[in-house]
Amino acid sequence: MNNKRLLSILVVVFVLASGFDAYAQKSRQNYEIMRLIRHEKLELILPGAMRDNNVDMWIHVVESGRMDPLALDLGGWTEYREWDPVCYYIFTDRGGYRIERIILGGEDQEDLYDIEGSGDELLELVAERDPKVIAVNMSKSLPIANGISHTAYLKLTEALGEKYTKRLISAENVITDFRVRRVQREIIAFANALEIQRQVMETGLRRIKPGITTPEEVGWWAADQLLAQGIHPAYQAATLFLPYMPGGARDGVFQRGDFVGWDMGIGYLNFGTDFKRYGYILKEGETDVPKGLKHAWERGMEARRILRRTIKAGRTAGETHDAIVRALTREGFVSTPSDDRTSKYRDLMDALGDDPRSGFSVDCHPTGNTSVGDAALGASIAPWRSDRAHVKVHPTHIFAFEFNINTWIPERGRRVSINFEDNAIVTHNGVEYLSPINEEIIIIR
Repeated sequence: MNNKRLLSILVVVFVLASGFDAYAQKSRQNYEIMRLIRHEKLELILPGAMRDNNVDMWIHVVESGRMDPLALDLGGWTEYREWDPVCYYIFTDRGGYRIERIILGGEDQEDLYDIEGSGDELLELVAERDPKVIAVNMSKSLPIANGISHTAYLKLTEALGEKYTKRLISAENVITDFRVRRVQREIIAFANALEIQRQVMETGLRRIKPGITTPEEVGWWAADQLLAQGIHPAYQAATLFLPYMPGGARDGVFQRGDFVGWDMGIGYLNFGTDFKRYGYILKEGETDVPKGLKHAWERGMEARRILRRTIKAGRTAGETHDAIVRALTREGFVSTPSDDRTSKYRDLMDALGDDPRSGFSVDCHPTGNTSVGDAALGASIAPWRSDRAHVKVHPTHIFAFEFNINTWIPERGRRVSINFEDNAIVTHNGVEYLSPINEEIIIIR
């Protein structure tokens, strides 16, 4: 073998080894971050989530081979256990600074739990602790808190017997508080996800070539950029990994004069994002965004400032929405609320005609672990999410800072509605951004 060939082989081996090591370290990093988050949540957040809801015991029931909504939150190994098909995560408040943690029918691989055993030990363990209130992962309105199947519920109640079955309630309030109350490492991880997405979206918009680029090309390009980092959509369409595509193209191709909007969410570790970016493709001879569109955008920025100083921790979602409506109305905006199901918002918007005042509708839904507001847990500040109006906005509440502003634009001869959305967190200081927001319309040349 000549020296040149030997050198080539060594280079290939080095590159492969380096790549293997890099990927291994990334995987290990992700695992260790999630393990830390799990430990911190169980140690610091769980006691308050149970005690504030007057729950003595929380039993989270998981079936072997089924991905539970809280699988990444609770850890443990429950897959493919034919000899123990149902796993019980049991959390008991026995006083003191922490909650007792038990896993029956699963394996604790991360030293998160105090006791590990068989699912057959359930009744004996519950009877020994004799809880007065037992919360179980069943819910009529929150899918994430409703992971138990009918057959698993029957198995649970058969094991508990009539005495303890009568003490079962929904764990939806416990699960909600456990999810939405954040430890610092969660906030850091979510902020990292936002920054990854922001860079991909803003670069993608600037890559648009008028008269050439299609929405599909931008969407698939962005999907590839994220896939290279091991990142997938925050929620999937029926077609696996269908990309998020920007809208606003005429006849399937982006043209000069198009106002481009892009709504995207990515999945990173146990977190999901949801925010938008906007761009404007300059016409020949233009050097800036048209005056009317810029005015509409500035009205949105003004509304955002008002919303930001109005949203605070401690109030319910309903109380917060009422305060927002009062604050925006005082500043000359008109409430044109959406119910997100019919044309109500558009009808109210069109009724304003060429009124110089801007109309608004608010949808500050929770995000963080799932980007979709309908599935996420926590306070939803929106006129049409009345089932969440009673939920309190806690410090560390991560949400989609989302609202619609509609404004008359003379050069377009119509009212234009712009849906503004960035992700933010509520702290004792107020609303804080976790990544640079969409302050200006991105100019595409």
